Amino acid sequence: MNIISVIFVMLIVTFSIRACSLMLFSGQTLPPLMMRALSMVPIAILSAICGPLIFLPEGAWTNPAVSVEFWAALSCVGAARYGMVPAIILSMTIYIIGKLFIS
Repeated sequence: MNIISVIFVMLIVTFSIRACSLMLFSGQTLPPLMMRALSMVPIAILSAICGPLIFLPEGAWTNPAVSVEFWAALSCVGAARYGMVPAIILSMTIYIIGKLFIS
């Protein structure tokens, strides 16, 4: 099976799942508790993706006090109150300087 046919099959499967769910649930309103639970899904997924990258950067547990990734993430959380762009700039600066000079 070549790569084009695999991509096409994946496209059909993914599109059909999304189209069916849109058709089935488009006219319904969800209860407030369900809406509240669904609003927490993005931050839970982002935490599940970022957590191992911050606390297990080498594939094994490292002390956060000496981890460049931890300090970059902490600075991003601290600078987030000033907006997304300052948070990105500060955390990337700390990460790059840390990787170049400390690690």
